[in-house]
Amino acid sequence: MKKKVSTSMIAKEAGIAVSTTGFILSGKARKMKISEKTEQRVLAIAKDLGYVPNALAKNLRRNRSGIIGLLYNHLKHHWADESLKGVRSVLSDTEYSPFLSTHEFDAKLLDAEVELMLQHRFDAIISVPFKEGKKAYQRIIDNGTPLIFLNDTLEGMSEVDMVAWDAREASKTAMNHLISLGRKNIGFLGWDDKRRMIRARAEAYRSCLKRECVAIRPDWMRLFPLEADIAESVVEMFSQKDRPDALFCGLDIYGIQAIGALESMGLKVPEDVAVVGMGNQPGSEFPSIGLSTVDSPNEQIGAKAASLAIELIESKQVTTGSRQLLHGDDLIVRRSTSI
Repeated sequence: MKKKVSTSMIAKEAGIAVSTTGFILSGKARKMKISEKTEQRVLAIAKDLGYVPNALAKNLRRNRSGIIGLLYNHLKHHWADESLKGVRSVLSDTEYSPFLSTHEFDAKLLDAEVELMLQHRFDAIISVPFKEGKKAYQRIIDNGTPLIFLNDTLEGMSEVDMVAWDAREASKTAMNHLISLGRKNIGFLGWDDKRRMIRARAEAYRSCLKRECVAIRPDWMRLFPLEADIAESVVEMFSQKDRPDALFCGLDIYGIQAIGALESMGLKVPEDVAVVGMGNQPGSEFPSIGLSTVDSPNEQIGAKAASLAIELIESKQVTTGSRQLLHGDDLIVRRSTSI
Protein backbone atom coordinates (compact mmCIF):
# COMPACT_ATOMS: atom_id res chain seq x y z
CA MET A 1 0.00 0.00 0.00
CA LYS A 2 1.30 3.41 -0.96
CA LYS A 3 2.24 5.56 2.02
CA LYS A 4 0.03 8.58 2.61
CA VAL A 5 1.74 11.81 1.61
CA SER A 6 2.32 14.05 4.63
CA THR A 7 3.33 17.67 5.09
CA SER A 8 6.74 16.58 6.37
CA MET A 9 7.36 14.52 3.21
CA ILE A 10 6.61 17.55 1.04
CA ALA A 11 8.80 19.76 3.24
CA LYS A 12 11.71 17.32 2.93
CA GLU A 13 11.32 17.18 -0.85
CA ALA A 14 11.19 21.00 -1.03
CA GLY A 15 14.06 21.48 1.40
CA ILE A 16 12.15 23.87 3.65
CA ALA A 17 10.69 23.82 7.16
CA VAL A 18 7.58 21.77 7.91
CA SER A 19 5.90 24.87 9.36
CA THR A 20 6.49 26.85 6.16
CA THR A 21 5.09 23.98 4.10
CA GLY A 22 2.05 23.84 6.37
CA PHE A 23 1.38 27.55 5.88
CA ILE A 24 1.54 27.15 2.10
CA LEU A 25 -0.74 24.09 2.00
CA SER A 26 -3.32 25.84 4.20
CA GLY A 27 -3.41 28.89 1.92
CA LYS A 28 -1.56 31.24 4.28
CA ALA A 29 1.49 31.94 2.11
CA ARG A 30 0.61 35.61 1.55
CA LYS A 31 -0.24 36.19 5.21
CA MET A 32 3.09 34.66 6.34
CA LYS A 33 4.95 36.62 3.63
CA ILE A 34 6.25 33.50 1.87
CA SER A 35 7.48 34.21 -1.66
CA GLU A 36 5.27 33.25 -4.56
CA LYS A 37 8.16 31.29 -6.08
CA THR A 38 8.45 29.10 -2.98
CA GLU A 39 4.68 28.71 -2.78
CA GLN A 40 4.38 27.53 -6.38
CA ARG A 41 7.30 25.11 -5.98
CA VAL A 42 5.77 23.53 -2.88
CA LEU A 43 2.33 23.25 -4.48
CA ALA A 44 3.87 21.60 -7.56
CA ILE A 45 5.71 19.07 -5.37
CA ALA A 46 2.52 18.36 -3.43
CA LYS A 47 0.66 17.72 -6.67
CA ASP A 48 3.39 15.46 -8.03
CA LEU A 49 3.42 13.40 -4.82
CA GLY A 50 -0.38 13.06 -4.86
CA TYR A 51 -0.97 15.01 -1.66
CA VAL A 52 -4.61 15.14 -0.48
CA PRO A 53 -5.40 17.88 2.11
CA ASN A 54 -6.99 16.73 5.37
CA ALA A 55 -10.31 18.57 5.11
CA LEU A 56 -11.51 17.10 8.42
CA ALA A 57 -8.64 18.60 10.35
CA LYS A 58 -9.04 21.93 8.57
CA ASN A 59 -12.75 22.07 9.27
CA LEU A 60 -12.28 21.10 12.92
CA ARG A 61 -10.02 24.13 13.30
CA ARG A 62 -12.68 26.31 11.65
CA ASN A 63 -15.53 24.59 13.54
CA ARG A 64 -17.27 23.98 10.18
CA SER A 65 -17.82 20.99 7.95
CA GLY A 66 -17.85 22.89 4.66
CA ILE A 67 -20.97 20.93 3.66
CA ILE A 68 -24.49 22.18 2.94
CA GLY A 69 -27.09 19.43 3.04
CA LEU A 70 -29.90 19.13 0.48
CA LEU A 71 -32.96 17.15 1.56
CA TYR A 72 -35.30 16.39 -1.35
CA ASN A 73 -38.54 14.41 -1.32
CA HIS A 74 -37.54 12.61 -4.53
CA LEU A 75 -35.55 13.01 -7.74
CA LYS A 76 -38.27 11.95 -10.17
CA HIS A 77 -38.72 15.18 -12.09
CA HIS A 78 -36.40 17.68 -13.71
CA TRP A 79 -36.81 20.32 -11.00
CA ALA A 80 -34.49 18.38 -8.69
CA ASP A 81 -31.65 18.23 -11.19
CA GLU A 82 -32.11 21.85 -12.25
CA SER A 83 -32.32 23.23 -8.71
CA LEU A 84 -29.20 21.25 -7.76
CA LYS A 85 -27.46 22.81 -10.76
CA GLY A 86 -28.37 26.22 -9.35
CA VAL A 87 -27.01 25.30 -5.92
CA ARG A 88 -23.74 24.13 -7.44
CA SER A 89 -23.39 27.29 -9.54
CA VAL A 90 -23.17 29.26 -6.29
CA LEU A 91 -21.20 26.85 -4.13
CA SER A 92 -18.56 26.12 -6.79
CA ASP A 93 -16.90 29.47 -6.05
CA THR A 94 -16.96 28.98 -2.26
CA GLU A 95 -15.51 26.66 0.35
CA TYR A 96 -18.81 24.78 0.62
CA SER A 97 -19.94 21.59 -1.12
CA PRO A 98 -23.48 20.17 -1.46
CA PHE A 99 -24.54 16.78 -0.08
CA LEU A 100 -27.81 15.49 -1.55
CA SER A 101 -30.18 13.02 0.08
CA THR A 102 -33.79 11.94 -0.48
CA HIS A 103 -36.41 10.42 1.80
CA GLU A 104 -39.13 9.42 -0.70
CA PHE A 105 -41.88 10.80 1.59
CA ASP A 106 -40.80 8.47 4.41
CA ALA A 107 -40.78 10.28 7.78
CA LYS A 108 -38.45 7.73 9.42
CA LEU A 109 -35.95 8.04 6.60
CA LEU A 110 -36.14 11.83 6.85
CA ASP A 111 -35.39 11.61 10.60
CA ALA A 112 -32.38 9.39 9.90
CA GLU A 113 -31.01 11.72 7.21
CA VAL A 114 -31.43 14.77 9.44
CA GLU A 115 -29.65 12.98 12.28
CA LEU A 116 -26.79 12.07 9.95
CA MET A 117 -26.42 15.68 8.80
CA LEU A 118 -26.50 17.03 12.35
CA GLN A 119 -23.98 14.47 13.61
CA HIS A 120 -21.61 15.40 10.81
CA ARG A 121 -22.04 19.09 11.63
CA PHE A 122 -23.39 20.20 8.27
CA ASP A 123 -23.20 23.99 8.11
CA ALA A 124 -26.74 24.46 6.75
CA ILE A 125 -29.61 22.37 5.40
CA ILE A 126 -31.81 23.20 2.41
CA SER A 127 -34.96 21.09 2.38
CA VAL A 128 -38.03 20.66 0.23
CA PRO A 129 -40.62 20.70 3.06
CA PHE A 130 -42.43 17.48 3.89
CA LYS A 131 -45.58 17.84 6.00
CA GLU A 132 -44.67 14.79 8.13
CA GLY A 133 -41.24 16.22 8.89
CA LYS A 134 -42.00 19.09 11.28
CA LYS A 135 -40.29 17.42 14.25
CA ALA A 136 -37.17 16.79 12.18
CA TYR A 137 -37.10 20.39 10.97
CA GLN A 138 -37.57 21.67 14.52
CA ARG A 139 -34.62 19.52 15.60
CA ILE A 140 -32.47 21.21 12.96
CA ILE A 141 -33.48 24.64 14.27
CA ASP A 142 -32.98 23.65 17.92
CA ASN A 143 -29.53 22.36 17.01
CA GLY A 144 -28.62 25.85 15.76
CA THR A 145 -28.20 24.79 12.13
CA PRO A 146 -29.50 27.19 9.46
CA LEU A 147 -32.56 25.78 7.64
CA ILE A 148 -34.02 26.94 4.33
CA PHE A 149 -37.21 25.61 2.75
CA LEU A 150 -37.02 25.11 -1.01
CA ASN A 151 -40.04 25.80 -3.24
CA ASP A 152 -42.64 25.76 -0.46
CA THR A 153 -43.24 26.12 3.26
CA LEU A 154 -45.20 24.46 6.07
CA GLU A 155 -47.99 25.75 8.26
CA GLY A 156 -46.70 26.64 11.72
CA MET A 157 -43.08 27.07 10.59
CA SER A 158 -43.15 30.64 9.32
CA GLU A 159 -39.81 31.37 10.98
CA VAL A 160 -38.01 29.19 8.43
CA ASP A 161 -36.66 31.08 5.41
CA MET A 162 -38.19 30.07 2.08
CA VAL A 163 -37.16 30.40 -1.57
CA ALA A 164 -39.87 29.38 -4.03
CA TRP A 165 -41.48 29.80 -7.42
CA ASP A 166 -44.41 32.21 -7.27
CA ALA A 167 -46.85 29.51 -8.32
CA ARG A 168 -49.88 31.77 -7.86
CA GLU A 169 -48.73 34.33 -10.44
CA ALA A 170 -47.50 31.60 -12.78
CA SER A 171 -50.89 29.89 -12.55
CA LYS A 172 -52.63 33.14 -13.40
CA THR A 173 -50.45 33.38 -16.49
CA ALA A 174 -51.60 29.90 -17.55
CA MET A 175 -55.27 30.66 -16.85
CA ASN A 176 -55.15 34.04 -18.59
CA HIS A 177 -53.72 32.32 -21.66
CA LEU A 178 -56.68 29.92 -21.83
CA ILE A 179 -59.15 32.75 -21.24
CA SER A 180 -57.52 34.83 -23.99
CA LEU A 181 -58.34 31.98 -26.38
CA GLY A 182 -62.01 32.39 -25.53
CA ARG A 183 -62.05 29.34 -23.23
CA LYS A 184 -64.00 29.78 -20.00
CA ASN A 185 -65.30 26.25 -19.42
CA ILE A 186 -62.01 25.29 -17.84
CA GLY A 187 -61.31 22.16 -15.81
CA PHE A 188 -58.49 21.76 -13.28
CA LEU A 189 -56.19 18.78 -12.69
CA GLY A 190 -53.86 19.16 -9.71
CA TRP A 191 -51.69 17.47 -7.10
CA ASP A 192 -53.51 16.54 -3.88
CA ASP A 193 -50.99 18.24 -1.59
CA LYS A 194 -51.81 20.79 1.11
CA ARG A 195 -48.59 22.81 0.93
CA ARG A 196 -49.03 26.50 0.19
CA MET A 197 -47.41 26.72 -3.26
CA ILE A 198 -49.33 23.66 -4.45
CA ARG A 199 -52.62 25.04 -3.15
CA ALA A 200 -51.85 28.35 -4.88
CA ARG A 201 -52.47 26.74 -8.28
CA ALA A 202 -56.07 25.81 -7.44
CA GLU A 203 -56.60 29.17 -5.73
CA ALA A 204 -55.43 31.03 -8.85
CA TYR A 205 -57.73 28.85 -10.97
CA ARG A 206 -60.71 29.83 -8.83
CA SER A 207 -59.81 33.52 -8.68
CA CYS A 208 -59.43 33.79 -12.46
CA LEU A 209 -62.83 32.18 -13.07
CA LYS A 210 -64.41 34.43 -10.44
CA ARG A 211 -62.92 37.48 -12.16
CA GLU A 212 -64.54 36.36 -15.41
CA CYS A 213 -67.87 35.78 -13.60
CA VAL A 214 -67.70 32.08 -14.45
CA ALA A 215 -69.24 29.62 -12.03
CA ILE A 216 -66.78 27.13 -10.50
CA ARG A 217 -67.71 23.52 -11.23
CA PRO A 218 -66.49 21.23 -8.39
CA ASP A 219 -66.91 18.21 -10.68
CA TRP A 220 -64.40 19.78 -13.07
CA MET A 221 -61.74 20.05 -10.34
CA ARG A 222 -59.77 16.85 -9.80
CA LEU A 223 -56.89 16.26 -7.38
CA PHE A 224 -54.52 13.28 -7.59
CA PRO A 225 -51.50 11.71 -5.89
CA LEU A 226 -48.22 12.78 -7.48
CA GLU A 227 -47.63 9.61 -9.52
CA ALA A 228 -51.28 8.84 -10.28
CA ASP A 229 -52.55 7.54 -13.62
CA ILE A 230 -55.21 10.15 -14.34
CA ALA A 231 -56.37 8.90 -17.75
CA GLU A 232 -59.51 7.21 -16.43
CA SER A 233 -60.58 10.34 -14.55
CA VAL A 234 -60.03 12.51 -17.65
CA VAL A 235 -62.05 10.13 -19.82
CA GLU A 236 -64.87 10.16 -17.25
CA MET A 237 -64.91 13.98 -17.13
CA PHE A 238 -65.01 14.35 -20.93
CA SER A 239 -67.53 11.61 -21.49
CA GLN A 240 -70.22 13.92 -20.15
CA LYS A 241 -72.34 15.97 -22.55
CA ASP A 242 -71.55 19.08 -20.53
CA ARG A 243 -67.75 19.09 -20.52
CA PRO A 244 -64.85 21.58 -20.35
CA ASP A 245 -63.32 23.14 -23.43
CA ALA A 246 -59.96 23.62 -21.71
CA LEU A 247 -57.81 22.13 -18.93
CA PHE A 248 -55.42 23.87 -16.59
CA CYS A 249 -53.00 21.26 -15.20
CA GLY A 250 -51.09 22.18 -12.04
CA LEU A 251 -48.22 19.88 -13.08
CA ASP A 252 -47.01 19.05 -16.58
CA ILE A 253 -47.21 15.31 -15.84
CA TYR A 254 -50.99 15.68 -15.64
CA GLY A 255 -51.13 17.71 -18.84
CA ILE A 256 -49.11 15.11 -20.75
CA GLN A 257 -51.42 12.33 -19.57
CA ALA A 258 -54.52 14.42 -20.28
CA ILE A 259 -53.55 15.01 -23.91
CA GLY A 260 -53.10 11.27 -24.41
CA ALA A 261 -56.45 10.48 -22.79
CA LEU A 262 -58.34 13.15 -24.77
CA GLU A 263 -56.91 12.09 -28.11
CA SER A 264 -57.64 8.44 -27.35
CA MET A 265 -61.30 9.52 -27.09
CA GLY A 266 -61.17 11.11 -30.53
CA LEU A 267 -61.14 14.67 -29.18
CA LYS A 268 -58.86 17.14 -30.89
CA VAL A 269 -56.26 19.15 -28.94
CA PRO A 270 -56.53 22.13 -29.03
CA GLU A 271 -59.59 22.48 -31.30
CA ASP A 272 -61.93 20.65 -28.89
CA VAL A 273 -59.92 21.02 -25.70
CA ALA A 274 -57.02 23.40 -25.05
CA VAL A 275 -54.52 22.20 -22.43
CA VAL A 276 -51.87 24.12 -20.49
CA GLY A 277 -49.50 22.84 -17.80
CA MET A 278 -46.97 24.10 -15.26
CA GLY A 279 -43.22 23.56 -15.03
CA ASN A 280 -41.92 22.90 -18.57
CA GLN A 281 -41.08 19.31 -17.70
CA PRO A 282 -38.90 17.37 -20.17
CA GLY A 283 -41.17 15.52 -22.57
CA SER A 284 -43.73 18.30 -22.72
CA GLU A 285 -41.93 19.67 -25.77
CA PHE A 286 -42.15 16.45 -27.81
CA PRO A 287 -44.03 17.13 -31.08
CA SER A 288 -46.50 14.34 -30.34
CA ILE A 289 -47.38 16.09 -27.07
CA GLY A 290 -46.62 19.78 -27.56
CA LEU A 291 -47.89 20.87 -24.15
CA SER A 292 -48.13 24.62 -23.62
CA THR A 293 -46.73 25.39 -20.17
CA VAL A 294 -45.30 28.01 -17.82
CA ASP A 295 -41.56 27.65 -17.28
CA SER A 296 -40.35 27.13 -13.70
CA PRO A 297 -37.13 28.98 -12.66
CA ASN A 298 -35.63 25.92 -10.95
CA GLU A 299 -31.96 26.86 -11.33
CA GLN A 300 -32.57 30.35 -9.99
CA ILE A 301 -34.43 28.91 -7.00
CA GLY A 302 -31.51 26.62 -6.19
CA ALA A 303 -28.98 29.40 -6.60
CA LYS A 304 -30.96 31.78 -4.39
CA ALA A 305 -31.35 29.12 -1.69
CA ALA A 306 -27.60 28.41 -1.71
CA SER A 307 -26.78 32.12 -1.43
CA LEU A 308 -29.21 32.46 1.46
CA ALA A 309 -27.65 29.45 3.21
CA ILE A 310 -24.22 31.08 3.03
CA GLU A 311 -25.64 34.36 4.34
CA LEU A 312 -27.16 32.59 7.34
CA ILE A 313 -23.93 30.69 8.04
CA GLU A 314 -21.76 33.77 7.83
CA SER A 315 -24.12 35.88 9.94
CA LYS A 316 -24.52 33.04 12.46
CA GLN A 317 -28.31 33.04 12.13
CA VAL A 318 -30.49 29.94 12.05
CA THR A 319 -33.63 31.50 10.55
CA THR A 320 -34.88 34.99 9.67
CA GLY A 321 -38.36 34.20 8.34
CA SER A 322 -37.64 35.69 4.91
CA ARG A 323 -39.88 34.84 1.93
CA GLN A 324 -38.34 35.04 -1.53
CA LEU A 325 -40.76 34.35 -4.38
CA LEU A 326 -39.24 34.15 -7.85
CA HIS A 327 -41.50 35.40 -10.64
CA GLY A 328 -40.94 32.72 -13.25
CA ASP A 329 -44.03 33.19 -15.40
CA ASP A 330 -42.67 32.71 -18.93
CA LEU A 331 -45.44 31.17 -21.03
CA ILE A 332 -44.30 28.63 -23.63
CA VAL A 333 -46.99 28.20 -26.28
CA ARG A 334 -47.03 24.86 -28.07
CA ARG A 335 -49.48 22.67 -29.98
CA SER A 336 -51.93 22.12 -27.10
CA THR A 337 -53.14 25.74 -27.20
CA SER A 338 -51.95 26.90 -30.62
CA ILE A 339 -54.95 27.07 -32.94
